[in-house]
Amino acid sequence: MKNIIIGLIIISSSNLLFAAENKQSKSALEKQLESLNIPSDKVTPVVSEEKIYAVNARYSSLNKRFEVTMFGGNNFTGDSHIDSTNVGGTLRFHYNSRFSLGYRYTEYFNKLSEAGQTLYDSKELLPDTDYAIKSTEGFLNVNTIYGKLRFTQNTIVYFDHYVSLGYGEIALARDEVQFYNLDTGFSFWMGKHMSARVGVRNEFYIQQKLKGKENAHNAQGYLELGYLFGEGSRI
Repeated sequence: MKNIIIGLIIISSSNLLFAAENKQSKSALEKQLESLNIPSDKVTPVVSEEKIYAVNARYSSLNKRFEVTMFGGNNFTGDSHIDSTNVGGTLRFHYNSRFSLGYRYTEYFNKLSEAGQTLYDSKELLPDTDYAIKSTEGFLNVNTIYGKLRFTQNTIVYFDHYVSLGYGEIALARDEVQFYNLDTGFSFWMGKHMSARVGVRNEFYIQQKLKGKENAHNAQGYLELGYLFGEGSRI
């Protein structure tokens, strides 16, 4: 009986000691958690969706802005007997960062290529081609992809890939005809006002030759530099 009483006393003492140690552990843990709490007057505000949008928005908005550009290009698919280059200007209105409308004026400069000059010198013949002189067109432009290029730690250039469809009138050596334009390339935004484009403009029309009418396709690579007016709305 005496041994049973002693055993119960030992078990009770062990339970009390474990409870005390457990209480001390919980108290230490609670103190550590309390040390991590931020005072109510210093709570960091949750970032709103609007602020996240502002961080990811364009460096320079295109919304409701006009842009004037000058360009120069070269025809890579014309008659092999003619070298054709062009210069012109474009006026764009950016409705928002994706869509814009534009008007383009182009003048073409044509001269005999080496093959054309050889043909003329040897046989006194000129190529039968209805070369372009000037054109005007209206077009709709769509920006498909927006991104940025980092050249150095402090130098970033933002860009868009674009596709545009145009329709207008082109003056040829023998006639004036309607033409369609499919244009694609990349536009680069340097700061808030300067722009540059590199692209390929495809012109489709019907030209008149001595043997009859023929479909014409001019693929013109070009470089374009421009200026954006205003600051642009974020809305």
